[in-house]
Amino acid sequence: MISAQELRNAMAAALDAEGSDHYTDTLDYIPAMNVANKWLTSVVNAALGQNKIGEEFFRDISYSGVFMTNNNSRLSLNVFPSEVWSILAIYIDPKTEVDPSLPVPPTPDPKQSYYLSNLIHVFASVDCKRLTVEQWANNVLNPFEHGYDGDQICDNLKFYAYLNPINYSISGASSKMQQIEIRPKSQNEMVTVFWAKKPSTIISLTDTIDFPSSVFDLLFNKALNYISYKQGDQTNLYGVTNADIQQLINVL
Repeated sequence: MISAQELRNAMAAALDAEGSDHYTDTLDYIPAMNVANKWLTSVVNAALGQNKIGEEFFRDISYSGVFMTNNNSRLSLNVFPSEVWSILAIYIDPKTEVDPSLPVPPTPDPKQSYYLSNLIHVFASVDCKRLTVEQWANNVLNPFEHGYDGDQICDNLKFYAYLNPINYSISGASSKMQQIEIRPKSQNEMVTVFWAKKPSTIISLTDTIDFPSSVFDLLFNKALNYISYKQGDQTNLYGVTNADIQQLINVL
């Protein structure tokens, strides 16, 4: 994690503004850091799309949780305890431990998926492969592929897959309505999900920025650029170039 206060102090030093009220925390430093935060999020998304960045980048914002699927073998994103940025892995039939210090979640309608907040993931040996929408349709009848949903001789021959979050409700425009589907069907069963939470917006200098310290200089340079040369319409503020992606890769 990166300290917002540390980043602010570095920016003030670079601007030669220590002890000056020319730049204020509320109107200058914090907005500049949030812009840099959003820009770096866009760079990471682009690098992920090109398979140029590994999951180790998310080490400071990675979480695991045990969830119950609904009777459609789906998992709703609105059951996650934090806003999801990227799904890192999904495991079937995990071995878990009960944390007695946490409350037992209520059992909802089987049509709903939910977060088993009192369970801790210990071990799992059956993983799910991420499939595209096209692969999802092609694999359903192929017994040699992940996501095949026909009869198998034994459970050891089941190769699970999951489909990226999709909004199955016409009326639900929010990402909170999106669901992850698992196949072969795992209806009302426990699964463990590993995910990276979306970086939070900075509210005050006591906050931390949800990126590893290795990218401090990237955030510093972008925030400093913004605070020094504010762009009126912000048209290209979050634009990502190949040079940006390469710079991130070099840092990591």
